Amino acid sequence: MALSARTKVTPPAHGTVTRRAGSRRYVYKVLRSYRNDKGQPTNTRRMIGRLDEDTGLLVPNDAYWELCGDQAASLEQLPAPDSVRSVGAAYAVGGVLERLGAADAVRAALGGERARLALAVASYMARRGNVMDGLPDWCETSTPSGGVIEPGRASRLFSSITHPEKMAFFKLWASRQPPGSHLAYDVTSFSTRAHGIDDAERGDNRDGDKLPQINLGCYLNQSNALPVFYVTYPGSIVDVSHLPYMTAYNQDLGIGDVTFIMDRGFASTKNLTCLRERHIKHIIGAETRLKTVQTAIDQVSGSLVSMARRLPGGVYAQAVEGRFLGQDQTLHVYYDPVLAEDRRSELARRIEAEADELAQLDQLTARQAAHYRRHFEIQLADDGTFAYEPDPAKADQACQHAGYFALLTDSVPDPGDALAAYRRRDAIEKAFDDVKNHTEMRRLRTHNDDTTSGKLFCAFLALIALSFIQDKIGPRMRKTSTSKRSVLAELDKLKVVEADSGRRLMNPATKTQREILETLGLNESGLRDYAAPPPAHP
Repeated sequence: MALSARTKVTPPAHGTVTRRAGSRRYVYKVLRSYRNDKGQPTNTRRMIGRLDEDTGLLVPNDAYWELCGDQAASLEQLPAPDSVRSVGAAYAVGGVLERLGAADAVRAALGGERARLALAVASYMARRGNVMDGLPDWCETSTPSGGVIEPGRASRLFSSITHPEKMAFFKLWASRQPPGSHLAYDVTSFSTRAHGIDDAERGDNRDGDKLPQINLGCYLNQSNALPVFYVTYPGSIVDVSHLPYMTAYNQDLGIGDVTFIMDRGFASTKNLTCLRERHIKHIIGAETRLKTVQTAIDQVSGSLVSMARRLPGGVYAQAVEGRFLGQDQTLHVYYDPVLAEDRRSELARRIEAEADELAQLDQLTARQAAHYRRHFEIQLADDGTFAYEPDPAKADQACQHAGYFALLTDSVPDPGDALAAYRRRDAIEKAFDDVKNHTEMRRLRTHNDDTTSGKLFCAFLALIALSFIQDKIGPRMRKTSTSKRSVLAELDKLKVVEADSGRRLMNPATKTQREILETLGLNESGLRDYAAPPPAHP
């Protein structure tokens, strides 16, 4: 029975089963249900066609018309489509960039046609990732126009985006951020095998790749979880030394009334002096190994655990005024009893494991003895034999500051407010995870400086949309244990079929799809306008 390939119909709602054979799914009409000789339920059935994976419609065979004739007469039969497109995700990503004003900033910086291409590539990267080989297929199957962007055209786009054009975009984009924001600053890296990227150098590779890398420093606005600005620099430069160069862009970008949030890896005398000279307010993690920080902790430890100093979550805090890293500022000292006990339990396990190791040894070298002397008294003889016993005083010293941590600030006097702001900086870690894993930019897959620069810019546009989606749909994703990838895949179930006549048909959105769109500030009506055929020219 031949498939009627020129026709696709809606599968019958009842009385069918679907079975997969290889990469295709076939639909069977159940003729009779009964129990076999063993009492097991079974049925006789007949194949009526296969499912079209793109549209979800049925490609019927002759048996369909024979067995479902009455039902088939009431169904709309579509002429052979020129194309079937899954446009929901592209609409969502593009709609988010339009709503945020990022698309307008791209158009102002790049001009009409290149902006259109850059936004299309950004939508592709948000949905499909970093490999441009799949771009033509995505254009044909996931955008309303179907206009194909070949990988070579994408590469020419990347090479054409200049530094002044990017800065024009960043200036416009930064101007849309609310005043008084907290900007998280952090650094990530991207690995590459290419030899034509000047900044690709070996350094502290965060992904464990034994490859050259480039570093990327990024600002992220904590009030709306959106990335604001980025700069790339050589992969061999350590994070702590790049902050003065990064903040030198602030004046050009119009970034002024903000507070910078940074982890303790950026805490240095040079960086704090730079921030003070440039009048940049800050909240920055402080190393508890610093002598001045330990002195401050010892100063307040006797009175810190008090209900008057208890913060939500069971953390105790007290502010200490003083001079730290060359600047007069506030050090907020925090004590977390749960964290302290975890640290002590970890230390106890380590001492127990080391005791087991010592019990199995007959001799020690001087180097080994030095290692075990951190927690034990070791008497080492000239021939390497030894005696040992635990040293509780050393163990107490090792966990003296367990559970304590500290933040330095020149602008947030309340320790609760400072801690709340600092903890929100994990949004930038999520953003880095998106750009490296969701858009698959962990490896650059470019070969020279120009294409690398332009591709990272398009990835940044994709990151803006993904960060907004994460912020708005995050509660739903956590509740349903889903990811952004599955959210976008759900939207791509919205299919548009373009028939030979030029008419476009779209299946109605489900409740879940409508809720996703509404959460993003979009709607089904806007999707239909987006998917509508272009007006005919007179």
